[in-house]
Amino acid sequence: MDYPKLRNVEIFPVQMEGRRMVCFRDPARITEDMVLLPYEFLFVISLFDGKHSITDIQTEYMRTFGDLLYSDHIVGVAAELNRYYLLENEHFEAYRKKIENDFLQSPVRMPILAGNGYDAEADKLRKQLAGFFTQEEGPGQCPDPRSTAHGLKGLIAPHIDFMRGGPCYAWAYRELAEQSAEDVFILLGTSHVPTNKYFVLTRKDFITPFGPLSTDQTIMGRLEEELGRDFFADELVHRNEHSLEFQAVYLHYLFDSKRTITIVPILCGSYHNIITRRMNPRGVEEIALFLENLKKILREDHRRICVVAGADLAHVGPQFGDPFRVSSAVMHELKVKDLAMLDHVADGDAQAFFEYIMRENDQRKICGLPPIYALLSLLEEGKGTLCKYGQWRDREGNGAVTFASMVFH
Repeated sequence: MDYPKLRNVEIFPVQMEGRRMVCFRDPARITEDMVLLPYEFLFVISLFDGKHSITDIQTEYMRTFGDLLYSDHIVGVAAELNRYYLLENEHFEAYRKKIENDFLQSPVRMPILAGNGYDAEADKLRKQLAGFFTQEEGPGQCPDPRSTAHGLKGLIAPHIDFMRGGPCYAWAYRELAEQSAEDVFILLGTSHVPTNKYFVLTRKDFITPFGPLSTDQTIMGRLEEELGRDFFADELVHRNEHSLEFQAVYLHYLFDSKRTITIVPILCGSYHNIITRRMNPRGVEEIALFLENLKKILREDHRRICVVAGADLAHVGPQFGDPFRVSSAVMHELKVKDLAMLDHVADGDAQAFFEYIMRENDQRKICGLPPIYALLSLLEEGKGTLCKYGQWRDREGNGAVTFASMVFH
């Protein structure tokens, strides 16, 4: 605490009862609490780099503002952040190791958003999900998933929370229910925290309010046999990642008690370094190796398989590091660019999709790039159809997220 060091956390401005505040949120969700502090402490916290002592921070504050800041105020801010494990120190490391050990020893992956991002009780959750179909932006009546068709090979659904994107989810999953009789679902999701590998596997079953949803041990076993254990090394990120949880919940809702299904949960790491180095994903040995092996395994598996990408699109505004607030004009520009980008996705062209994002240096921060690229690479043929495009913007213009539902035949 003598040299406080802030962890790699999300920081964004908010208004609270007319007062300007700064919100701190842990993207790794090791702590799920958000911490709000007065905006005037942002300068102090910017010096929580592990190199400035409390006295150093006082000196910098005096040099910048000409006022004395008591050390008790600095220590108090550090203590509040430390209380929620947002500082990098032994206190945090001990807590992180306990969390990691508990997760790795468990045979299941527990839901992190049940009771927060969606209803935790099965009956209430069924009503909640059914309601997304009939909302104004939804596709209509809730489908009856008794299809014997075998033509839908993949889909893209959002991973934004249900409250903001529920009807958009419903468009994709209605198509799945009515046009698919698949037994195995390859789930590709964005990892919102850094990973050592571009793909992260887990053998754990996913628990939803409807019970356990089994992970397909046959395909996981083949992947481990072909690739070794390296792609399980970052398994802890599955504990707190929501991009696959939302897909698991919707799948379980559709097919619970109607058909036995299994999932293959795969988180996809960021392509940021690939873009900044002007590289090509298909030229990255690790990505090519994983996708070629998975494609081979799926080709040799005689069951009916569908690939699902849980992927949002653009993220803009101060909440995501941009210097501008999100206006109606910005939202219109996002839509134009998103739809042009999705044309490449509908063509099944993974390379053109990636190049579109790289040309603009990923200025819109398309967090669904890795899972969508992987989906397009795994689907050997077929065209996509855009079912629904959606946008969300907060009232103050601090942030906006865009998303879409697409299906592939």
